[in-house]
Amino acid sequence: MKSLARIVPPSVTMSLDQAAKQLSAEGNDIVNLTAGQVDLPMPAEGKEAILAALRADRTGYVPAAGSADLKDAVRRRKGWTEGAILISAGAKPLLNAAIQCVCGPGNEVLLPVPCYTSYPEMIRLAGAVPVPVPCAAENGFVVQATDLERRITAKTKALLLNHPTNPTGAVYPKDALEAIVGLCAAHDLWILADEVYGAFVYEGEFTSLYDFPRARERLILIDSASKAYAMAGLRLGYAVAPEPAAKAMAGYLSHAVGCPCSLSERAAIAALSLNGAYAATLRDVFRSRRDQVRSALSGIPGVRIAGCAGAFYLWLDVSALEPDDVQFCERLLKEQGVALTPGSAFLAPGYVRLAYTKDADVLRKAADRIRRFCEQY
Repeated sequence: MKSLARIVPPSVTMSLDQAAKQLSAEGNDIVNLTAGQVDLPMPAEGKEAILAALRADRTGYVPAAGSADLKDAVRRRKGWTEGAILISAGAKPLLNAAIQCVCGPGNEVLLPVPCYTSYPEMIRLAGAVPVPVPCAAENGFVVQATDLERRITAKTKALLLNHPTNPTGAVYPKDALEAIVGLCAAHDLWILADEVYGAFVYEGEFTSLYDFPRARERLILIDSASKAYAMAGLRLGYAVAPEPAAKAMAGYLSHAVGCPCSLSERAAIAALSLNGAYAATLRDVFRSRRDQVRSALSGIPGVRIAGCAGAFYLWLDVSALEPDDVQFCERLLKEQGVALTPGSAFLAPGYVRLAYTKDADVLRKAADRIRRFCEQY
């Protein structure tokens, strides 16, 4: 029997991010656009809350599924009137707990692709089977309910849906979500929803799966302070789930994770109490960056910008220039010092992902290098 350490591959995005950082540490001029991390300061109120907690020696354990006052703050900010709230050390532990508690060996989980790199491995770690469902470019990389339905079997247990989507930046319209909710209700499927990019929608309004009341009895929805409040390193995520599922997840988290960081909880409470101005500022900054880098990369022969309605990624189709997206990224890093993430990491060969999580000058430099590289390819 193989050990899990030998069969679970590491995160490709984290590996590339570390490789780029190592090259930079060695003195190379590297523009690293691999990691999806907000580069702006977290709210000042969150910083002050951490300092106050330190002065009060609030450094002990908190409940495994989070402190009551933070749960109340999440409920108020998110408008989650039904279901139980859970807190953990980021969105990943919560999503992993949801999969572990909902799915068992042999169960199938519908997984729209392209998808975040960790999703298939989380499903496999639960003994379940990821079932990729392609999202067509002509549909804006929004999965269609009809495509999901064709892949439902007697073993199908859940749908894992990320919206807005990493890596494509796709944002699901309300009618598409409504069709998906109806399909899951008809087939008695759990909906595992990752909405950590909900604060980053640049055209129109964001529609959450929680906005559909009939979805709530089968919905486990995960969000995070990492993106919306620039608190990635503080590791603080929150979820809402029906009571039985939440109870199972809390038990799992108590053994697999322990508890959230007490200081991160204080920062999150302060951030969640803000009036929305911080989120609006973040959204404006990233919309401007998106528009700038999209304009700078437009018209490159062999490269098509395929999506960017939400999140903070450009999804670039380079298949006409170089079908081997891994080779494309390796050469780009070696020859021009720009680090992007190959689409193969997201089960979508032929594409690359650019995270516009740097300031305007850095993005301009990266765009110039990418254009030069492609024109000389």
